Amino acid sequence: MEKKIRFLAQQWKNRDVDPAKRADAGLDDAALNKELETIWQKAGNYKSKSFEPDVEANWKKFQAKIQENKDYSSETPIRRRLIPQSWLLAASIAALLLVGWWILRPSSDTTDFKSLSTNKREIKKVELPDHSVVWLSQNSELSFDSKLNRSKVREVKLRGEAYFEVQSNPNQPFRIETPHGLIEVLGTSFNVRALNTESQTEVQVMSGRVALMGKGKNDQRIEIPANFIGYIPSIKKQVSKSSSDKKVFSSTQVWRTRKIELSGRTLGEAQEILRRYSDYRLEFSDPQIADCIFTWTFDLDRPETSLKLLAKTGYFHLEKTSSTVFRLEGKSCPK
Repeated sequence: MEKKIRFLAQQWKNRDVDPAKRADAGLDDAALNKELETIWQKAGNYKSKSFEPDVEANWKKFQAKIQENKDYSSETPIRRRLIPQSWLLAASIAALLLVGWWILRPSSDTTDFKSLSTNKREIKKVELPDHSVVWLSQNSELSFDSKLNRSKVREVKLRGEAYFEVQSNPNQPFRIETPHGLIEVLGTSFNVRALNTESQTEVQVMSGRVALMGKGKNDQRIEIPANFIGYIPSIKKQVSKSSSDKKVFSSTQVWRTRKIELSGRTLGEAQEILRRYSDYRLEFSDPQIADCIFTWTFDLDRPETSLKLLAKTGYFHLEKTSSTVFRLEGKSCPK
């Protein structure tokens, strides 16, 4: 059969068939013609049944396929557009967050004040960021910028009393704000008393120079040298200074040591020191007693013992009128 099919294929292709091969395949002319006719008829039937296209049905399928492609193609650009829009939204949010962080971020120029305070009978030593040292007296408060050493002006705020040892730096003035005014220095040691309950700020300079000024724009500015005391009064009064030798005895170390050596000082000075740095009070039966000069050690935590030593001189009589008040009675001072 295979040989017959090959001969038929050659016949369809209009090829001459070798008579010897035709005979070998077992086909004579009549048989070959009949065989060809049979195969052709079957081929025609197969072609008409199997390969005749259903144009209408195929056209509908083709249109449906096109419609599917249209639907897909119409969705694809949308999806492709959504992707960059989502990235754009994310980028916008990131940009807003970055701007918000930049605005709200802690700036190196932003001040961050720290406050330190002391209670009654507490003394605290504080080293500032610029290595200046402050001894803070009892019932006092000191505020300063944590970036003090990087500021153009080193600024602190004081309420109460403190002793300062300021590191010298001509490029960074040191400024103290008190309830009454401002104190500005370049590098020195001094004591500042600035209580809300008192009408002025008192500055006693131990070394160097300081400048005092009120808070008003037109307030006077004066410089205070070593061994002088300066005062910043209320706004209505002018800043002033005087020699520390003619005013209240230096109280720089009193509230720190709680003792003071009164050498050639008046009882009036002892009275003032006791008032400032203790709960005790000293009264005189005669105002002239305040001018009497004595040399002795005054212990602020044991004032009665110190005053009894004074009474033993024979010039005065000491009386304790209450738990916190002492009274010196007498008429004359030693010559």
